[in-house]
Amino acid sequence: RATGYYPYLALDCEMCYTEDGLELTRVSIVKEDGEIVYDKLVKPAKAITNYNTEHSGITKEQMEGVTTTIQDVQRELLEMIPCETILIGHSLENDLQRLKMIHANVIDTCALYPHKRGAPYRNALRYLTERFLGRKIQEGSHDSVADARATMELALLKFINGPAFGEVETDGGGLFDVLSSQEVSCVMIDS
Repeated sequence: RATGYYPYLALDCEMCYTEDGLELTRVSIVKEDGEIVYDKLVKPAKAITNYNTEHSGITKEQMEGVTTTIQDVQRELLEMIPCETILIGHSLENDLQRLKMIHANVIDTCALYPHKRGAPYRNALRYLTERFLGRKIQEGSHDSVADARATMELALLKFINGPAFGEVETDGGGLFDVLSSQEVSCVMIDS
């Protein structure tokens, strides 16, 4: 287990199905340079009914002999990640929900790189990685270490290049620009 203070960490989790639904089966955390500081398989409380290998990368063979529980992971992460550390991820609320943990300082690449159609749409991590990092991930199955590294790199790109980096350019302009170009008068009233 790694020790020391990390200002930024990127987190990604994988899940399998049990009779209770999706449950945590792997947690991976990398630091700014992509080095793994935590990577563990987690045995769910209930038996796995579907390994969800296509999306989780987890196989039955990998899970044989795993004894680490979610409580073990929670204890280790609470020791490793102080409240000052900024946790980075993609759709991070899903990972934190499966970990049954809360962390106040988070950066979600879904928010850093919004979908061109706006909320509730989200860009897929594999799309952002291919577009901005020039490589492919999640081909065949997911790897939480590769996903965590990608989210860290995407966040660092945004930090280095500024808030406008990766913003979606529109074809026309704002709604009012388009309407006025068509000589349509309009008024906006806001409560």
